[in-house]
Amino acid sequence: MNHKIYPLAYKLSPKQTCTLYYLGFPASWKTTLLNIARKKNPKFKDEYGLPTNALKKLVDSWMEGIIALAPLKMGSHDERWITSCYEYSEKNIHALCSIIKTWVKATYVTPSKADPIVKKLAKEFCDTMNWEELAAVQSTDEVCLTLENGTVSEAAYQAIPLLAINRLLGKKIALSGQTLRLCYAAKNQLISDPITDMKSHHQYSFVFDLSVQTTPPERKALLLCQMSIRRWIPDNYNKERTPFLTNAINSYIKISEDKYCQVPIIYGYTAKQPIWKEQDKECYNIWGYEQLPSVEAVVKNPAAYAKKILLPYKNGMAGFATSKIGTGVSVVDKASLYRAVSALLGDMICEQPEAERVMLRGQKLKKYYSPQDYEDSEDFRNWVSRCTETDQITFELYGLWKDASQQRLLKQIETKIKQDFGDEKDTSSLKVRYVCKEVGSLADSMPDDNLQTQITRCGEIAVLLGDTDGVTACIFILPGQENYGVGDPKSVLRNAFARTGRVVQFVTPGEDANQNKIENAVYDLYRQLGVVTLLDPKHKQPDLAHTPCMGMHLCTQVQGISNKARFLPLYITVDLTEGKTRVHCDAFSNRTVSYREACIEMAQLFWKSDLEQRCVDASRTPAKQKLIELKNRYDTLENGVLVFVQSDGNTRAVWGGISDKEIGGYAMIGEYCPSQINVGTPQSPYLLSLADSGVRIIRIRSNQEVPDYFTELSVKATDDNLQHSSTSGIFKYEDVYWGIHMKPNDNRYTWSFRESKINYPLHPFAEKDMIELYPLQLQPGDDAASWIFYANALRDISIQYNQSTVLPLPLHLAKALEEYLFNA
Repeated sequence: MNHKIYPLAYKLSPKQTCTLYYLGFPASWKTTLLNIARKKNPKFKDEYGLPTNALKKLVDSWMEGIIALAPLKMGSHDERWITSCYEYSEKNIHALCSIIKTWVKATYVTPSKADPIVKKLAKEFCDTMNWEELAAVQSTDEVCLTLENGTVSEAAYQAIPLLAINRLLGKKIALSGQTLRLCYAAKNQLISDPITDMKSHHQYSFVFDLSVQTTPPERKALLLCQMSIRRWIPDNYNKERTPFLTNAINSYIKISEDKYCQVPIIYGYTAKQPIWKEQDKECYNIWGYEQLPSVEAVVKNPAAYAKKILLPYKNGMAGFATSKIGTGVSVVDKASLYRAVSALLGDMICEQPEAERVMLRGQKLKKYYSPQDYEDSEDFRNWVSRCTETDQITFELYGLWKDASQQRLLKQIETKIKQDFGDEKDTSSLKVRYVCKEVGSLADSMPDDNLQTQITRCGEIAVLLGDTDGVTACIFILPGQENYGVGDPKSVLRNAFARTGRVVQFVTPGEDANQNKIENAVYDLYRQLGVVTLLDPKHKQPDLAHTPCMGMHLCTQVQGISNKARFLPLYITVDLTEGKTRVHCDAFSNRTVSYREACIEMAQLFWKSDLEQRCVDASRTPAKQKLIELKNRYDTLENGVLVFVQSDGNTRAVWGGISDKEIGGYAMIGEYCPSQINVGTPQSPYLLSLADSGVRIIRIRSNQEVPDYFTELSVKATDDNLQHSSTSGIFKYEDVYWGIHMKPNDNRYTWSFRESKINYPLHPFAEKDMIELYPLQLQPGDDAASWIFYANALRDISIQYNQSTVLPLPLHLAKALEEYLFNA
């Protein structure tokens, strides 16, 4: 058994220093731009400042060495507006001035609905801009990036990855006999020069993304090195035809021996063909690089331009040849590349971090893997009745019943559901009806994806369906997106079904309709009904299984019929032993509902004229309101609830107290027992004591802030065959826990521990995701490992997956609800 894992991260050597260079933003420029912004929007708020997010993206893409760009607002001090690790040359300041002009034009001049007065003022401003004004306010500062105690300064989060990129740029590393040259691809990202598979002649590159992240509570820093594979489009199926682009393609254009730049290719609705994204094309031209060919020529014949222009490949790209290169970086390659990068980073880094296994038995939750595992189908009916809080369910099956292949698929699905529920008796606690529905025109393509078209079509479908009073769950056979191009009706159909009181699961027809696909579709429909797990009542569960678990989730950019909301917080509570799942959201018409009702409420949000205000009200202090409520309800150590919160940039915007920085400042009265935690927003902190209550909180991270990992060498490993062993379980690194679930019986995982991409480029590789679990709030006398193991076990009981989910059950269920948000 493996007792250690090794994160793809490096400990930083202390006492590293760096000179930072600053440029000020001219005061007269800011005054003029604020005036233009107010003219454009009479409701412009000074405290929000100028819309510089788009400018920051351009600067990050087209200026090397930039680590910070400060907001520009009324009253802001702009002497150190932009910060760089590199000294500013006259050429760079010229370029920066031109990039600012590009941003101003894109924001105020070129939009189709731009006000003529605003256009005129913005053009005049651009005409009068002088780079010497931008160069006038310059300063420098010598800063210490890494400290003796393992922490870093604020500047280090951006500076250290840039300095590391500089050390690696242009260097060569060996992997399984192949030499990889490291090239600049984007801010904090390197790629290898393309590697060609000798059989298929298809190409791929290794990708290295660097970032500095910390772990609570001491905020000790690690330099993360995330690795991935980028496959390149090999060719176009039809050289005479331009492929239709449903999504933008970030082209990689080689501008020197060890540098690429990215210019997005988008679909131009005016030109009715793919075009270079105008802002990035302008920035490319600012630097005087070789003139870009027409996009049409590149996408019609990618192979002809492959030495200079690389187009990333994704599965399902219509019109392009399918890449034969397998996805993923193997564990074998991760370990080798980690050591090669380590040698090149030299004295920037010190000892290799490692995490130790934590052992605790008897914590696994016992569940059934199929409804047919129940001894009696009546037991399953009873469980579904408890979970859905109903005594009757209608299953509607929609498809082309006259089409032989669809009829066969629908019959297989119907058979599966009937087998799960078994024969109905007069005494059955749950009655089940089955209704076959002809799809008719419901699956027809829409003429376009315009908002009004979708709104009109949604209303038409709702009328055709008619309202349902009872609990109704639907299976709908719908062709895949590639069959539609524009006018894919899937999201419109889901919303229309929900508006009429139905939950719906879509199934794509095809030859691959195996039993596993059918089971997954049916189980996902059960999940939408509120049957979220199949707990085995006949086996003794761990004591903590009787503790309700709750997930706080934040939806972002919620679309409405007349406006858009930035945040929508919601809470999902699961009582495993009772089978009850409740969803609370202050923006819903009914604030606390069942999971099935929550699906319908999510769909209805789009139609609320006051959606934005509902979401603003719900987002004021969501953590404060809920945790005060929980403290009052669960007021003893024995009467407990476990709360999960996923920490990312969005959630931290409404709950400031879950950041590493905040956690590092908490006074502790015991292990993982702070005397108070901040449950307010970053703008309005609020300290709350949860000590000696029944409330426990575990913070989850599962994004790019968590390192990837590799495992120990297998006992079968030799010098010529560096096999690694698979591992799973809970591992502890300083004060945080990392959770890894069992490797599935899948070749992608098996090959990953044995093979190199260099030798097996066509093989796909995978490794189980690692999540970080940190006990933000426990209670005196708690065993931290028990709560962590319970949290990790909640990743293994979702009904629709035999494999583990990335997130514990309440957060997984909350994330799944987002499919019912209508983004017309």
